[in-house]
Amino acid sequence: MVMATYRLERIVIMIPQEKLHQALSAMMKWIEIGPGVDEDGPSLAYQLRSIDQIKEELGSDLPLMLQHYLEKRSYAKALDFLEGRDATVAPNC
Repeated sequence: MVMATYRLERIVIMIPQEKLHQALSAMMKWIEIGPGVDEDGPSLAYQLRSIDQIKEELGSDLPLMLQHYLEKRSYAKALDFLEGRDATVAPNC
């Protein structure tokens, strides 16, 4: 029974971070392929607003380094952090 509770708590925590991961990935892909390729897709401004909204929803639940990256708009570093490729302990920007 305790394990089920732990899993439920973990799922609740992971869902918003996964939403952030998807938003960051989509924006980085948009930047990589360039504007105008998918004219029906969301604009860069829309994607930035979406990331800001998710960041506000998560608030202080975000790890400090991830908060730092998002506040400084270091989106590539934020994506690296979410994917476990960031070994930074303290801000270096």
